[in-house]
Amino acid sequence: MMTFDPVLALDTRWVLAVLLLAIDIWSIGLIIRAKAARRETLLWIGVVLLVPVFGCIFWYALGPKPATRG
Repeated sequence: MMTFDPVLALDTRWVLAVLLLAIDIWSIGLIIRAKAARRETLLWIGVVLLVPVFGCIFWYALGPKPATRG
């Protein structure tokens, strides 16, 4: 019989994985709202999905900025 282990319930790897997933979803949302060309948008989404941490950083530094509300 398996018992509940509180250490495994809040394992650091799971917390980091959920945090990374949230950052990826947020980044993809910003990429879509940037109103760049379709090809560029798909390329940036691919970079973020394939290289999650560095993809988000590269997009933030080099990618198109989100359209401002006017």
